[in-house]
Amino acid sequence: MSFDRKLLKDHAKQMLKKNYWPMVIAALVLMVSTGTFEMNYSYKGPDVAESLSETDSLIVLFGLIVGILVTLFVLHPLEYGASKFFVKNIDDEGNGTLLDGFRGDELTRSAFTLFYRNLMIGLFTFLLIIPGIIKAYEYYFVPQLMAEHPELSGRDICRLSKDMTRGHKMDLFVLDLSFILWTIATSMTLGLVGIFYFYPYKAQVQALAYRDLVLQGADPSRPDGI
Repeated sequence: MSFDRKLLKDHAKQMLKKNYWPMVIAALVLMVSTGTFEMNYSYKGPDVAESLSETDSLIVLFGLIVGILVTLFVLHPLEYGASKFFVKNIDDEGNGTLLDGFRGDELTRSAFTLFYRNLMIGLFTFLLIIPGIIKAYEYYFVPQLMAEHPELSGRDICRLSKDMTRGHKMDLFVLDLSFILWTIATSMTLGLVGIFYFYPYKAQVQALAYRDLVLQGADPSRPDGI
């Protein structure tokens, strides 16, 4: 089983014409929540850390804790909601889903499932780059599966993503690699091409790839790909 990249991209382009601004907004939320947009800062070396007073250290610690909480309970739910948008957008049901990650049990579910995903990818990347990349593709469909399987726990979602991507990691890698020219164009335009076209286009292609594999039966929780 595999998917037709050209067919997925053509479909995504049609959807972008049909539902342009909601897709742009959802993609922007997704990019911010996943750290695609990063703030630049200058690091002045270890002497700065050594010169911190006890009060400064407490402030840094407080900032670190706040950062972790914001990531868990703001950025992760936003990533979940934006990913859900692009999956539901396939069936014209995406509008109104961006804040679904903050509703009821979905808040803690999205927070800790995506935390576990990021932790595992980070640990494997720390060991070696290649295992980290492989782990990232194992968990490629975690947000999409969360959106369509609210009955499953975070652990089951991660296991299901590993099952779905077995035998498809290279296909997904090539799919991502096929966007290289769009990535260059985004860099050359200071992100404008990304915001107003590439990011929503790519996010929709990825959602379509997920749905295509589901329809082919790659999701074992859905008999006959239903």
